Amino acid sequence: MMAFRALLIDAYRQLSAAKLFWLTLGLSVLVVVLFGSIGFNDKGMSIFFGLTQIENDMFTSGSVWSRGLYIGIYSNFLVTVWLAWIATVLALISTCTIFPEFVRGGSIEMSLSKPVSRLQLFFMKYVVSLLFVLLQVTVFCVGIFFCVGLRLGEWNWNLFAAVPIVLVFYSYLFSVNVFVGVLTRSSITALLLTVIFWMGLWSSQTAETLLNQFVTQQEVKIDSFEEGIIEDEVELLALVERSPDDFRIERKRERINSMKEDVREARESFDQIEAWHRPTKWVLTVLPKTGQTIGLLDRWMSDNSGFDIAAIMRGEMDVFENMEEIDVTTHGARERETTRRLLEDYRGRSLWYVVGTSLLFEGFILAIAAWIFVRRDY
Repeated sequence: MMAFRALLIDAYRQLSAAKLFWLTLGLSVLVVVLFGSIGFNDKGMSIFFGLTQIENDMFTSGSVWSRGLYIGIYSNFLVTVWLAWIATVLALISTCTIFPEFVRGGSIEMSLSKPVSRLQLFFMKYVVSLLFVLLQVTVFCVGIFFCVGLRLGEWNWNLFAAVPIVLVFYSYLFSVNVFVGVLTRSSITALLLTVIFWMGLWSSQTAETLLNQFVTQQEVKIDSFEEGIIEDEVELLALVERSPDDFRIERKRERINSMKEDVREARESFDQIEAWHRPTKWVLTVLPKTGQTIGLLDRWMSDNSGFDIAAIMRGEMDVFENMEEIDVTTHGARERETTRRLLEDYRGRSLWYVVGTSLLFEGFILAIAAWIFVRRDY
């Protein structure tokens, strides 16, 4: 316990001297204040504590759309953009020096002189480094918790789900940073290769998402045309039985043949895209799923009623408000069905697939880093 405390104090002094840790914390507080400046009243939404007023009947105080927008800004923008990108980059910059400077000489001799094994020392140092990220995210979530409570009157403890989600997400990247830092003893190299690895993860996940979208679009198109063929064949049979000379019979046959050709082309496109999507998905299975890990928060906080920021961004507010029926035969209906299936697919992926497999990769990287740390002469 004394060794852990000593490592904690040493890491604190190192981060405090770098100033970036406190800068990141201050920026997080500023983001919380800006989020808290958004309010709702009888006329609509206000920004910057009432300095700017946006009049809108749907975003009035107490409306379901106000709640969907406010919670959505937190889960879809503040967590996804601030915590998962900007704050993560700053955290990597501030913590990338911890292991390289630790193994470079000086401090490690003092640590090795304590009655603690090298393996314990390695993992204690790793946990200590993550504790500072935990502090950053916790402070941020506490501020958001009070903003939501005061603005919406909803004291939602689910907001704190961002703490473990962001911590696990950051640990994927930090494990690579530690591995490179122990291997090269260079902070700059560790940071650079970690960012490159992160960009590689982002590229592979973006490719899988796009390919999955194209595959799903073809599936929806095939289903839509096949349903149309069945309906038209039933109508054609009724026309032939009722009036064999009806001029609509030939048009109906042409329409059926055209849709059959569309189905054939859609199946060819599906097979071509799926040939790329399947191996991409297999590769992604063994890699850390950073985007899907962050996406867990939106999945857990999404409103099943549909009054959420996703519906606002898709422009479906009028559909909900007026209870309009959607024509399933239109192109827009196919797009909505594609979006629905994609959401169902990603939200249906288990916690084991998203986090479990990612932690297996992290454990593998840390095991190699620990082996190097234990075996190296200092």
